[in-house]
Amino acid sequence: MQIIEPTEWRAQPWRNGAGVTHELVRWPGAEPFAVRVSVADVTAPAPFSAFPGYRRWLYLLEGGPVSLDVDGAAVVLAAPGDGLEFTGEAQVAATAVARPSRDLNFMVRAELPARAELLRGGARAELAGAVVAVLAIAGAVEVGAAGEGGARGHAGRRALGRYSCAWTAGGRVAVALGADALAAALVIEA
Repeated sequence: MQIIEPTEWRAQPWRNGAGVTHELVRWPGAEPFAVRVSVADVTAPAPFSAFPGYRRWLYLLEGGPVSLDVDGAAVVLAAPGDGLEFTGEAQVAATAVARPSRDLNFMVRAELPARAELLRGGARAELAGAVVAVLAIAGAVEVGAAGEGGARGHAGRRALGRYSCAWTAGGRVAVALGADALAAALVIEA
């Protein structure tokens, strides 16, 4: 399991040039990727880049509220963890940004069996798949390889700092959250 700290993020312009994103994970590293985990800075109204052939999950990390137009439907992300799923073909735009925000993006090739979920305070989970990613949004989040202390034990567990991401290809990750913690997880089924 690899831990990606915010100091390791790679900043790059959005595909459409309308903003900046920070890439945490691209798997495999070449195009076309199967999985991408990134954090976007949304500072002003702007269209999102299109990613045809992908499924996307977006979670507000901080800032906002951010008002979005998703294929003509209004969606507001107001609190950390607020999110939505949409296709890479969807026409999505930030229409109002009350305060600059940071948003987590999970992108997965549409044909891959994948799920994303929000883990809330006190949760304990064991996640397994061809790919597993867990990003700490707030509070105490610990991860470890399943079978090395698991979700209940302490051996082999590591604390994830705010916006740090645990990432593994072909593994099992035990996750334990403190009472006030919040994390987002992505699992590509094996």
